[in-house]
Amino acid sequence: MTKKETVAKIFDRITNQIEVFDFKVDLKNQWFVRRTSNSVFTYDIHFYDRTNIKSGAKGFLVEPYIWINVKEIENYYKEITVNRELKSDTDFKTLGSNVAEFLSNPDGIHKKWNESLDLFVFEEKHAEVAANELLHQFEKFVLPYFLANGNVQAVDHLLNQHPAEYCVHMSNDLFRFIKGLIAAKLNSNPKLESLLQIYDRLIIDRDMPDNCKEEMSRLKSILPMIGANISV
Repeated sequence: MTKKETVAKIFDRITNQIEVFDFKVDLKNQWFVRRTSNSVFTYDIHFYDRTNIKSGAKGFLVEPYIWINVKEIENYYKEITVNRELKSDTDFKTLGSNVAEFLSNPDGIHKKWNESLDLFVFEEKHAEVAANELLHQFEKFVLPYFLANGNVQAVDHLLNQHPAEYCVHMSNDLFRFIKGLIAAKLNSNPKLESLLQIYDRLIIDRDMPDNCKEEMSRLKSILPMIGANISV
């Protein structure tokens, strides 16, 4: 099967059952998006080229990712980011990773990396198996995660509960630190100053690039105004 055929077969199988929950299919980007007044939920299906070592057959690894954009947080992030490549609402990610990473790190600390659901498609019958698992994960884990965590309070808890550890809910350290702090401020987290000190130190300890330091500096300049009904 070609990639186009594989994508079409899998999306044909799962679209109706996912759209029931107000998600709209975007076949070009290979994802489903649900937009609400407060958040954007994206169920993002990636297709990676793979070769079966034994048979030499060409095929694909199908890997689902989930992303949440909490608009109140991202509106502040837009004011301080130096990344001009972020343009659409699906580019701005408050929480997210691939589903396998979440399932392998249930306590939220990112200890296991490069996890996979191992959904390989080398024959047409494999596409049906992959589609069924994508639906299963959507119903069992993805939709409940979206519904529980598309708000400031959940983001504050998930990103800041283990501040010194790597966080499975956002593997991009810059996003995790900056958006965790924005959420903490909006949620009146009493540990805000402690979190700020920890994330300041981790930017140095993890030898993060200059753009991370620049965004942290910009965040500090507006942090007192966040949540104070003052336009930044």
